[in-house]
Amino acid sequence: MKLLAEIGKDGKNFLRERRTLMLLVAAPLIVLLILSGVFGKGTSESTLPVSMGLCDLDRSNASSLFIGYISGHADIREFSHMGDCPSYLRTQVSQGRLSAAIIIPKGFGNGIARGESQNITVLLDNSRVQISPSIEAFMKAAAQGTGQEIGTRFILNVWSRLDEADARLAELSVDVSASREKAVEMQAKISSTYSELAALDFSSPARELDAAGSALDGAEAELLSAQSNLTLMQGRLASYESELESTESDLIRLKGLLDNMSLSISTALLVADCSNPLFIPYCASLHSMDATVSTASLEVDERLGKVNATRAELSEINRTMEDFRGNIDASLGGADELRARISSMEGFMAELEESRGESLRMMEEINSSASQIVSKSGELQELISQSRAQIGEITSRDALSVISPIIFSSENMFQSRTFFDFLLPSLIALILMFVSLFLSSTSLVREKNMMALERVYVSQVPLWEYALIKSTSYTIVLFPEILLLLLTASLAYGAFPLADLGLTAFLCSALFLMLFAFNSLGIAVAAFSESEATAFLASLVIGLPLLFMSGILFPFEFMPAPMVALGKATPLTPTITAMQSGILYASPDFSVFWTLAAYCIVLVAAAAGALYYTRGRK
Repeated sequence: MKLLAEIGKDGKNFLRERRTLMLLVAAPLIVLLILSGVFGKGTSESTLPVSMGLCDLDRSNASSLFIGYISGHADIREFSHMGDCPSYLRTQVSQGRLSAAIIIPKGFGNGIARGESQNITVLLDNSRVQISPSIEAFMKAAAQGTGQEIGTRFILNVWSRLDEADARLAELSVDVSASREKAVEMQAKISSTYSELAALDFSSPARELDAAGSALDGAEAELLSAQSNLTLMQGRLASYESELESTESDLIRLKGLLDNMSLSISTALLVADCSNPLFIPYCASLHSMDATVSTASLEVDERLGKVNATRAELSEINRTMEDFRGNIDASLGGADELRARISSMEGFMAELEESRGESLRMMEEINSSASQIVSKSGELQELISQSRAQIGEITSRDALSVISPIIFSSENMFQSRTFFDFLLPSLIALILMFVSLFLSSTSLVREKNMMALERVYVSQVPLWEYALIKSTSYTIVLFPEILLLLLTASLAYGAFPLADLGLTAFLCSALFLMLFAFNSLGIAVAAFSESEATAFLASLVIGLPLLFMSGILFPFEFMPAPMVALGKATPLTPTITAMQSGILYASPDFSVFWTLAAYCIVLVAAAAGALYYTRGRK
């Protein structure tokens, strides 16, 4: 068989069928257009595409903060005004009218204020498998963000109080320092007073008081003795008085005789105040001088004067003795009072000695307390200093770093890309897979129904050669489809620059190998199909599992390990990898060519085997 002739024949067949032309040109473009509209939303948009119900039973500042956080990223429908909104929202979600609902319990804000973790119930319609994980992740992020905000506010409030405590500690430190200095001064004064008080000697005043008591006893004894002597002397003065009266009567009888002389002598004696004991010698002198005038008169006058003077002296002595007796009595009474005072002084000295001992003990205790104050105040200052340092270390940190020491920050490497941009490389390969499967299988079935394949069976052409030529022919005829899709991707969607010839050649080569592989698979399908409808359905049965196992709709990371291995063992998966490496990452992966080439060989052999098998059955 000649390859060029086969290519010409297959090209005419494809161009002759309008349905084929629609499938080759219009269908891929329509698919791209529709999917670009469906998946045209940007990946960086954070707004959830669903409506969520809200039942806020608390209506506190904390719940308002949480609602405000999610309101900017989701369409929230309020149901809090309803009587039994939790049950109503459960019904709405369970019946599919809402994708999710949020229930904030009563006491939510008060519980947070008490430091208790609170639960927000999120009702999810997990039958929407693509949406519910996103909603759940968003709600967790919202709860974390709100928790960070509440925690940050709480910590800032606590740190404000810590700053106030630090200011009070600073003032307390100054007061403690001043108290410590005063305690040191008081300790020095107490030590000085203690030394002075301990140096006081109360034994000398006690001895003096003892001596005063002894002297008082002696003086009292002397006073008693003098009182007794006064009594004797007064008795004797009484006898002297009696004798003087007798002598006076004798002298009175002589007085009449010596009146004139006595008058002169009496006048002199009266002038001399002979009643005074000091002038007695002087009066005696007068009497002696008068004796020269008249011995008799002088003697009488002298005798009479002596009697009168003696009587006056006796009277004076008696008064003096009475006064002395009164003084002695007063002194004896004063001695008793003085003895009582001395006794009181002795008691006072004993109390003073006892008070000194008590004062010394008290000063020792005060000194010990002052020492403790000095020591403890130093420890307190050190503790205050450490506490202030710890407070400063705590409050100097950012509140958010305490709540969230690790902050998650994501950076999208493809900021302006949409979901369709990421899906486009896979869609090109997917469209070409279905086009090649449908066209190659249905075209060969049509030829088989026109007995063209029967002629090949009876000819001398090897079936492996026929399969190889047919696969190559279909691939070359469908190559414009590759160019159409790549041009559309580049010009309409800006997937890659056409000016990059190396990248364009890489993409064309990868898609060419994939077309070859699936055309070979389509030939194998046609070999077992009796009609175009059967071939079409068989191609669909093969293509759909390959679609689901290719990682386009469901990532390999979510599949079981056996399915991952099976999905990667298909011709579609390495082609998608090649398209993504070239269009998305601008780093063509040439290693996939070996995999695709191996698939081409294996599937051509499979097509040849299917032809041999069906010929044998005929």
